[in-house]
This record gives sequence, structure tokens and C-alpha cells, in this order.
Amino acid sequence: MVTTENIETQTGTARQLQEALLACEGLQAFLDQLTAAAAERLAPRGVDYCSVTLERRRRGITLAASDCEASRWDELQYAADEGPCLEAARTGSAVCSGDLWSDQRWSSFAAHVRDHGPRSLMAAPIPLQGEAKAALNCYGIRRDAFAEPDREELRAVASEASGAVRIALRLAAESELSSDLMAALDSRTAINLALGIIMGQSRCTQREAKEILVQASNHRNQKLRDVALEIVSAHDPDLPTTGFECPELS
Repeated sequence: MVTTENIETQTGTARQLQEALLACEGLQAFLDQLTAAAAERLAPRGVDYCSVTLERRRRGITLAASDCEASRWDELQYAADEGPCLEAARTGSAVCSGDLWSDQRWSSFAAHVRDHGPRSLMAAPIPLQGEAKAALNCYGIRRDAFAEPDREELRAVASEASGAVRIALRLAAESELSSDLMAALDSRTAINLALGIIMGQSRCTQREAKEILVQASNHRNQKLRDVALEIVSAHDPDLPTTGFECPELS
């Protein structure tokens, strides 16, 4: 039942997650804080460890975990290509097992944790945009650790976290794109400087300088940028970089 109190609680939690995202230095720090907070919040529900699984192109990785044991159990599922964490991410539905040691739904994974791994596991999907899929995973050491109210609480935590995780992943993607762009600009800077050096030394046109640079790249079996950097560094030990510095305002 949706009540005003529930809505206010969810709104407050979402706001806290967004504030945590802004306060943390990077995606990893935020996700570490997220899993630690989830484990603490769900501890009264029988949860011992939490982790976040991300699957892309059928490959699973653990983005963060409240304990290294959770990461290890996640990895066993990725190796077996089965398990409740992957199923929750792939199907978009919450999954729960009260006894992993005897659960035949994931027999290969069960064989790896039997007698020494977790007994209970809950996993709830974290909705994302695009092809990536994610899930919030909760491990319990004891058998039948989770009741239905516990599963509802997990779904609520995963739902609250989804918006912040989406923002964090988007920021990470944009940061990666920005790094790629700067690398491309640096590469272009080196090539243009190398062309200028070749034109000055060989007294040739820009087109002829390009041909010389391409031939050197093919002959050495090196990338064009690497050959250009060698040419420039031979004349200036300070390698070229592309920077956009703002002059000080007087």
C-alpha cells in the first residue's frame, strides 16, 4: 500500500543518494558507499553482505561490494554463467533463494558454495537504460534468512538506488568519452606539429608531408600518432598536449 509516509521516505532516500553521489569522489566511491549503506539498512532483515552486479554483453562484473566475500560469491556466478544475481539482472525480476546449497535452479553455482558459502540470497534488479543490466545482491549466512517483507524492503532499496546508479554510470561514460576526446585532440596536435617539422625539413607541401608520415608509420608498423610523437620529441623533449587553460582575470 502506497502511503504519504512511504512516498516521503522514498523521496528522502533518493535525495540522500543523490547528495552522496555529488559528495563522493568518483563512481567507485559512490557505489562502495551505496553497498555499505544497503548492507547496514538491511542487516536487521538477515542480510550479511551486499553487492552490485552489472552485466553488459553477457559479461558480469561486480561494481562494488560491502565485503570481499560478496565479490567472491558474485564471481562464482559469473564463472558459471548462472545464479540469482545474474537472473535478477537479466529478467528484471527479484529472485530469492532460502537455501543455495540445495537449490537446483543454479546447480553449477550451488556446487561451488555448498558447505562453505552463503545459504540465502536475495537479488533485485536495478533498472538501467540501454543494454546494461544491474542488480542489488544480498547474501545471508544462515538458511531461510529472508521472509517476504525482507524481499519487499530489498526491492524498495534497489528502486531507490536505481536513479542514482543511472546518473553515476552516465557520468562515468561521459568522463570516459571526454578522456577519449582529449586523447584524440592530443593525437591530432602531435600529427600537425610533426607535419610542420617535415615540411620545414623537406621543403615540401602539407600533402607530401602527410605521405611521408604515413609511409614511416607503415614501414615501422607503428601508429601514426606514435611516429609523430617521436618526430616532435626529437626536436622538443616536452611532448605536445592539448590544453584549454583559462587566463587569469585581472
